Amino acid sequence: MTQTIGSPRNYEDLKRSNTLNKVRKKPPQLSKLKTSPKPNLLITTEAVDQDSIQALSKYARVFSSAGLDEASLARLLPSVDGLLVFFWPSFLSPENLSRMSHLRFIQSILAGVNHIPFAQLTKKVRVCSNAGAYSDEVAEYAWSLLLSAAKRVVDFHNAVKSEQWTLRRMLGGKEVTILGDKTLGILGYGGIGSAVARIGKGFSMKIYAFSRKPVREKGVRSFQGDKGLLTVLAESDAVIASLPLTKFTDKIIGADKLATMKKDAILVNIARGELVDETALYEHLKSNPDFRYATDVWWYREGKESLKTTHPFFEVPNFIGTPHVSGPSGLATGKPVKFAVENVIRFLRGLKPRNIVNPAEYLTTDRQEY
Repeated sequence: MTQTIGSPRNYEDLKRSNTLNKVRKKPPQLSKLKTSPKPNLLITTEAVDQDSIQALSKYARVFSSAGLDEASLARLLPSVDGLLVFFWPSFLSPENLSRMSHLRFIQSILAGVNHIPFAQLTKKVRVCSNAGAYSDEVAEYAWSLLLSAAKRVVDFHNAVKSEQWTLRRMLGGKEVTILGDKTLGILGYGGIGSAVARIGKGFSMKIYAFSRKPVREKGVRSFQGDKGLLTVLAESDAVIASLPLTKFTDKIIGADKLATMKKDAILVNIARGELVDETALYEHLKSNPDFRYATDVWWYREGKESLKTTHPFFEVPNFIGTPHVSGPSGLATGKPVKFAVENVIRFLRGLKPRNIVNPAEYLTTDRQEY
């Protein structure tokens, strides 16, 4: 039976795209796999544009999973040297991965790599994140969530819509938060975190950065370790989480960490839902009505990020949630694909690729993005 393989599961614009199927009128012949001097690259997403595929074709024999049936794919996999993935495709099961003896490189178009099944890969496989590809766009979205929470935009909109509000010249001291001269804590000071900080400086906020390595940047106070994390959480008026999800950051913000934060603090999560303990957060929001949580990312259910939650978050007024659209907003610029393709070309040219991750840091449970 012929099976459609590798189509993305969610972004409708990617589903409608058929770029990969149109790139080559004469795709590489599977019968010549062993005789070609070029490495074999398998692309498992339709997000990659024709110009990018042509650029890759200078250095590799490029195959699209979308254009292969099961039999052809089975013949190809043992000779594949590199993968360019968006979501982790379902056809790359543990069994099929075990047959990919030539696999040496995986490039993610997504910024994170916690969807990669590291436990099923051999030590010779290098995995690269797409760090930096979404930074500015996700940082903008993080700020939209922070401002929505600080200015209670959703509350005021709903109040006007339901005719529960009248025009007034004055507001109570707790109805909106003024961010100027306040302290902004940033958890994770990579591309997104540093972009968040640049915007924060424009609001005249004091910037506290929590990261693994010291941050040497004018106007930024740097913190490391458990003590540093506690300081950032305790002293910040607003905190934006932009950490990768690893075995070290899973539930890094639990009940004890939430308890150290200011009663009227704002916590924004733009990274991964599992950075925050779901039950601890719900209890904290109920017990601290002036504390606000705004998120664009959600917890996983059965291996997939899901909008379904264990607790009724939308019944508490100090919660704001959007359906993980910060990443797709970055994808629309074309930068994520461009960055990923450039890194694949570095690998194909024999250069050291950027953003190589340490497999030991990542969770090994089965997870799929979207």
